[in-house]
Amino acid sequence: MTLVLGIAEPDIVFLVADTLLSSDLQIKGEEGPICGELHALKIHILENGETAVALAGDFATALQCIRALIVQLVRDPTVDPTTVLSRELQKSATLYPDRLSDFLVLEIGNGKRQLSRVDLNGVREVRAAYIGDPDEYANLRDLQALHPYVSPAQHVVQQLDGTFLASPMSETNGEKSFAEISLAMERLTSARNSKTVGAICGCVTRVINARTSHKLEYLQSKEASLTPWEGRSGFHYLAANSGRRGVGIYYESGKLGFLMMAGDDTPCHKEKADSLESFIKIATMKFGLRLQ
Repeated sequence: MTLVLGIAEPDIVFLVADTLLSSDLQIKGEEGPICGELHALKIHILENGETAVALAGDFATALQCIRALIVQLVRDPTVDPTTVLSRELQKSATLYPDRLSDFLVLEIGNGKRQLSRVDLNGVREVRAAYIGDPDEYANLRDLQALHPYVSPAQHVVQQLDGTFLASPMSETNGEKSFAEISLAMERLTSARNSKTVGAICGCVTRVINARTSHKLEYLQSKEASLTPWEGRSGFHYLAANSGRRGVGIYYESGKLGFLMMAGDDTPCHKEKADSLESFIKIATMKFGLRLQ
Protein backbone atom coordinates (compact mmCIF):
# COMPACT_ATOMS: atom_id res chain seq x y z
CA MET A 1 0.00 0.00 0.00
CA THR A 2 0.92 3.66 -0.09
CA LEU A 3 -0.08 7.10 1.09
CA VAL A 4 0.21 10.15 -1.17
CA LEU A 5 -1.43 13.52 -0.57
CA GLY A 6 -1.72 16.40 -2.99
CA ILE A 7 -3.06 19.94 -2.86
CA ALA A 8 -3.43 22.62 -5.53
CA GLU A 9 -3.87 26.16 -4.21
CA PRO A 10 -3.48 29.46 -6.09
CA ASP A 11 -0.14 30.08 -4.36
CA ILE A 12 1.26 26.54 -4.10
CA VAL A 13 0.87 23.02 -5.51
CA PHE A 14 2.50 19.99 -3.93
CA LEU A 15 2.59 16.22 -3.43
CA VAL A 16 3.85 14.35 -0.35
CA ALA A 17 4.41 10.58 -0.35
CA ASP A 18 5.86 7.69 1.60
CA THR A 19 8.34 5.27 -0.02
CA LEU A 20 7.60 1.80 1.41
CA LEU A 21 6.63 -1.03 -0.94
CA SER A 22 4.59 -3.56 1.01
CA SER A 23 2.99 -6.85 0.09
CA ASP A 24 0.49 -9.12 1.80
CA LEU A 25 2.69 -12.04 0.74
CA GLN A 26 6.40 -11.82 1.51
CA ILE A 27 8.27 -13.91 -1.04
CA LYS A 28 11.63 -15.39 -0.04
CA GLY A 29 14.44 -13.74 -1.96
CA GLU A 30 12.49 -10.52 -2.54
CA GLU A 31 13.64 -8.79 0.62
CA GLY A 32 14.59 -5.18 -0.01
CA PRO A 33 18.02 -3.60 0.39
CA ILE A 34 17.02 -1.39 3.33
CA CYS A 35 16.87 -3.52 6.48
CA GLY A 36 14.93 -6.11 4.50
CA GLU A 37 12.43 -3.53 3.25
CA LEU A 38 11.91 -2.37 -0.31
CA HIS A 39 11.43 1.34 -0.94
CA ALA A 40 10.69 3.23 -4.13
CA LEU A 41 9.99 6.65 -5.57
CA LYS A 42 6.23 7.13 -5.67
CA ILE A 43 6.22 10.63 -7.18
CA HIS A 44 7.75 10.76 -10.65
CA ILE A 45 8.64 14.19 -12.04
CA LEU A 46 8.80 13.92 -15.81
CA GLU A 47 11.67 15.48 -17.73
CA ASN A 48 9.75 18.59 -18.77
CA GLY A 49 9.62 19.53 -15.08
CA GLU A 50 5.98 20.57 -15.46
CA THR A 51 4.26 17.23 -14.77
CA ALA A 52 4.54 14.95 -11.75
CA VAL A 53 2.73 11.62 -11.41
CA ALA A 54 2.16 9.98 -8.02
CA LEU A 55 1.12 6.35 -7.82
CA ALA A 56 -0.63 3.98 -5.43
CA GLY A 57 -1.70 0.37 -5.71
CA ASP A 58 0.27 -2.23 -7.67
CA PHE A 59 3.67 -0.63 -8.15
CA ALA A 60 4.78 -2.61 -11.23
CA THR A 61 1.54 -1.98 -13.09
CA ALA A 62 1.49 1.71 -12.19
CA LEU A 63 5.11 2.09 -13.30
CA GLN A 64 4.26 0.53 -16.69
CA CYS A 65 1.55 3.16 -17.13
CA ILE A 66 3.97 5.97 -16.24
CA ARG A 67 6.62 4.63 -18.61
CA ALA A 68 4.02 4.48 -21.39
CA LEU A 69 3.19 8.12 -20.65
CA ILE A 70 6.86 9.07 -20.87
CA VAL A 71 7.10 7.41 -24.31
CA GLN A 72 3.99 9.26 -25.51
CA LEU A 73 5.33 12.61 -24.30
CA VAL A 74 8.60 12.05 -26.18
CA ARG A 75 6.61 11.44 -29.37
CA ASP A 76 4.20 14.32 -28.78
CA PRO A 77 4.85 16.79 -25.92
CA THR A 78 1.35 18.24 -26.36
CA VAL A 79 -0.56 15.10 -25.29
CA ASP A 80 -2.66 15.33 -22.15
CA PRO A 81 -0.95 13.27 -19.39
CA THR A 82 -4.20 12.45 -17.59
CA THR A 83 -5.83 11.15 -20.77
CA VAL A 84 -2.85 8.91 -21.54
CA LEU A 85 -2.69 7.57 -17.99
CA SER A 86 -6.43 6.89 -17.93
CA ARG A 87 -6.19 4.96 -21.18
CA GLU A 88 -3.16 2.95 -20.00
CA LEU A 89 -4.88 2.22 -16.69
CA GLN A 90 -7.96 0.85 -18.45
CA LYS A 91 -5.76 -1.37 -20.64
CA SER A 92 -3.81 -2.74 -17.65
CA ALA A 93 -7.04 -3.37 -15.71
CA THR A 94 -8.32 -5.49 -18.60
CA LEU A 95 -5.11 -7.54 -18.65
CA TYR A 96 -4.53 -7.66 -14.89
CA PRO A 97 -7.84 -7.08 -13.05
CA ASP A 98 -6.28 -7.95 -9.69
CA ARG A 99 -3.40 -5.44 -10.05
CA LEU A 100 -5.11 -2.07 -9.85
CA SER A 101 -3.52 1.37 -9.43
CA ASP A 102 -4.49 5.00 -8.84
CA PHE A 103 -2.68 8.20 -9.74
CA LEU A 104 -2.46 11.84 -8.74
CA VAL A 105 -1.20 14.08 -11.55
CA LEU A 106 0.20 17.53 -10.84
CA GLU A 107 0.57 19.89 -13.80
CA ILE A 108 1.97 23.41 -14.02
CA GLY A 109 3.10 25.69 -16.83
CA ASN A 110 1.34 28.21 -19.10
CA GLY A 111 -0.61 29.50 -16.13
CA LYS A 112 -1.84 26.01 -15.19
CA ARG A 113 -1.72 24.72 -11.61
CA GLN A 114 -3.83 21.62 -11.70
CA LEU A 115 -4.18 18.48 -9.60
CA SER A 116 -6.07 15.52 -11.04
CA ARG A 117 -6.99 12.09 -9.73
CA VAL A 118 -6.88 9.25 -12.26
CA ASP A 119 -8.49 5.90 -11.48
CA LEU A 120 -10.81 3.37 -13.12
CA ASN A 121 -13.68 5.85 -12.77
CA GLY A 122 -11.86 8.28 -15.07
CA VAL A 123 -10.18 11.66 -14.54
CA ARG A 124 -11.32 14.23 -11.99
CA GLU A 125 -9.77 17.62 -11.32
CA VAL A 126 -9.46 18.15 -7.55
CA ARG A 127 -8.20 20.78 -5.14
CA ALA A 128 -7.02 18.26 -2.54
CA ALA A 129 -6.88 14.47 -2.62
CA TYR A 130 -5.11 11.38 -1.37
CA ILE A 131 -4.46 7.93 -2.81
CA GLY A 132 -3.48 4.82 -0.90
CA ASP A 133 -4.34 3.36 2.48
CA PRO A 134 -7.50 4.99 3.96
CA ASP A 135 -6.70 3.81 7.49
CA GLU A 136 -3.25 5.41 7.40
CA TYR A 137 -4.76 8.57 5.96
CA ALA A 138 -7.02 8.68 9.02
CA ASN A 139 -3.97 8.19 11.25
CA LEU A 140 -2.21 11.05 9.49
CA ARG A 141 -5.18 13.34 10.06
CA ASP A 142 -5.14 12.36 13.73
CA LEU A 143 -1.45 13.33 13.91
CA GLN A 144 -2.28 16.69 12.35
CA ALA A 145 -4.88 17.27 15.05
CA LEU A 146 -2.55 16.13 17.87
CA HIS A 147 0.36 18.27 16.65
CA PRO A 148 -1.09 21.49 15.25
CA TYR A 149 1.36 23.47 13.17
CA VAL A 150 2.66 26.74 14.60
CA SER A 151 4.36 29.09 12.14
CA PRO A 152 7.89 30.27 13.04
CA ALA A 153 8.04 33.83 14.34
CA GLN A 154 11.00 34.77 12.13
CA HIS A 155 12.47 33.98 8.73
CA VAL A 156 16.28 33.92 9.01
CA VAL A 157 18.63 34.00 6.01
CA GLN A 158 22.44 33.73 6.19
CA GLN A 159 24.19 36.43 4.20
CA LEU A 160 27.34 36.10 2.08
CA ASP A 161 29.47 37.55 4.89
CA GLY A 162 28.24 34.90 7.33
CA THR A 163 25.86 37.14 9.27
CA PHE A 164 22.15 36.41 9.58
CA LEU A 165 19.27 38.62 8.53
CA ALA A 166 15.95 38.07 10.32
CA SER A 167 12.54 39.24 9.18
CA PRO A 168 8.98 38.52 10.36
CA MET A 169 7.64 35.20 9.06
CA SER A 170 4.73 35.38 6.65
CA GLU A 171 3.05 32.19 5.39
CA THR A 172 0.06 31.67 3.13
CA ASN A 173 -2.61 29.11 3.93
CA GLY A 174 -1.21 26.88 1.19
CA GLU A 175 2.29 27.02 2.66
CA LYS A 176 0.89 26.15 6.08
CA SER A 177 -0.95 23.16 4.62
CA PHE A 178 2.29 21.96 3.04
CA ALA A 179 4.16 22.22 6.35
CA GLU A 180 1.35 20.49 8.28
CA ILE A 181 1.10 17.56 5.85
CA SER A 182 4.87 17.16 5.53
CA LEU A 183 5.37 17.06 9.30
CA ALA A 184 2.45 14.67 9.81
CA MET A 185 3.78 12.31 7.13
CA GLU A 186 7.23 12.39 8.72
CA ARG A 187 5.74 11.55 12.13
CA LEU A 188 3.61 8.77 10.65
CA THR A 189 6.51 7.09 8.85
CA SER A 190 9.03 7.63 11.67
CA ALA A 191 6.75 5.89 14.17
CA ARG A 192 7.09 2.66 12.14
CA ASN A 193 3.73 1.40 13.39
CA SER A 194 2.36 0.72 9.92
CA LYS A 195 2.96 -2.27 7.66
CA THR A 196 1.74 -0.38 4.59
CA VAL A 197 3.14 3.16 4.90
CA GLY A 198 6.75 3.99 5.71
CA ALA A 199 9.89 5.85 4.69
CA ILE A 200 13.64 5.50 5.19
CA CYS A 201 14.26 7.30 8.52
CA GLY A 202 11.17 9.39 7.86
CA CYS A 203 12.63 10.67 4.56
CA VAL A 204 9.33 11.26 2.80
CA THR A 205 9.19 12.48 -0.80
CA ARG A 206 8.02 16.05 -1.29
CA VAL A 207 7.41 17.73 -4.66
CA ILE A 208 6.52 21.40 -4.97
CA ASN A 209 6.42 24.18 -7.56
CA ALA A 210 9.77 25.93 -7.02
CA ARG A 211 9.90 29.71 -6.82
CA THR A 212 13.24 30.07 -8.62
CA SER A 213 13.00 27.57 -11.50
CA HIS A 214 9.19 27.74 -11.81
CA LYS A 215 9.32 23.95 -12.28
CA LEU A 216 8.25 21.03 -10.13
CA GLU A 217 11.13 19.97 -7.89
CA TYR A 218 11.98 17.37 -5.26
CA LEU A 219 12.82 19.10 -1.98
CA GLN A 220 16.11 18.42 -0.23
CA SER A 221 16.69 17.95 3.50
CA LYS A 222 19.48 17.16 5.92
CA GLU A 223 19.84 15.81 9.43
CA ALA A 224 23.24 15.87 11.10
CA SER A 225 24.72 15.09 14.48
CA LEU A 226 28.16 14.81 16.04
CA THR A 227 28.59 12.76 19.22
CA PRO A 228 31.65 11.48 21.12
CA TRP A 229 30.27 7.94 20.90
CA GLU A 230 29.18 7.67 17.27
CA GLY A 231 31.06 10.45 15.53
CA ARG A 232 29.39 12.04 12.55
CA SER A 233 25.97 10.67 11.68
CA GLY A 234 22.75 11.71 10.02
CA PHE A 235 21.65 11.78 6.41
CA HIS A 236 21.65 13.95 3.30
CA TYR A 237 18.48 13.86 1.19
CA LEU A 238 19.61 15.05 -2.24
CA ALA A 239 17.59 15.84 -5.36
CA ALA A 240 18.19 15.84 -9.11
CA ASN A 241 15.85 18.47 -10.55
CA SER A 242 17.25 18.79 -14.06
CA GLY A 243 17.79 16.19 -16.77
CA ARG A 244 16.98 12.81 -15.27
CA ARG A 245 14.89 13.35 -12.15
CA GLY A 246 15.32 11.45 -8.90
CA VAL A 247 16.51 11.52 -5.29
CA GLY A 248 19.43 10.16 -3.30
CA ILE A 249 19.77 9.51 0.43
CA TYR A 250 23.29 9.24 1.84
CA TYR A 251 24.18 8.13 5.39
CA GLU A 252 27.38 9.48 6.92
CA SER A 253 27.89 6.71 9.48
CA GLY A 254 27.01 3.81 7.18
CA LYS A 255 29.06 5.10 4.23
CA LEU A 256 26.25 4.11 1.89
CA GLY A 257 23.32 5.60 0.08
CA PHE A 258 20.18 4.81 -1.88
CA LEU A 259 19.10 6.14 -5.26
CA MET A 260 15.53 6.27 -6.58
CA MET A 261 14.83 7.60 -10.08
CA ALA A 262 11.73 8.62 -11.99
CA GLY A 263 10.58 5.95 -14.42
CA ASP A 264 13.26 3.47 -13.34
CA ASP A 265 12.56 -0.27 -13.52
CA THR A 266 14.57 -0.84 -10.34
CA PRO A 267 12.77 0.72 -7.35
CA CYS A 268 15.90 1.44 -5.30
CA HIS A 269 19.66 1.20 -5.93
CA LYS A 270 22.02 0.66 -2.98
CA GLU A 271 25.51 2.16 -3.41
CA LYS A 272 28.53 2.12 -1.11
CA ALA A 273 30.46 5.39 -0.95
CA ASP A 274 33.18 6.63 1.42
CA SER A 275 31.91 10.20 1.33
CA LEU A 276 29.01 12.35 0.23
CA GLU A 277 31.14 13.63 -2.66
CA SER A 278 31.79 10.04 -3.81
CA PHE A 279 28.10 9.21 -3.60
CA ILE A 280 27.21 12.22 -5.77
CA LYS A 281 29.88 11.20 -8.29
CA ILE A 282 28.56 7.62 -8.44
CA ALA A 283 25.04 8.90 -9.08
CA THR A 284 26.30 11.03 -11.96
CA MET A 285 28.69 8.56 -13.57
CA LYS A 286 26.57 5.42 -13.16
CA PHE A 287 23.04 6.72 -13.55
CA GLY A 288 23.26 10.21 -15.07
CA LEU A 289 21.66 11.66 -11.97
CA ARG A 290 22.90 15.16 -11.08
CA LEU A 291 22.27 15.30 -7.33
CA GLN A 292 22.45 18.53 -5.36
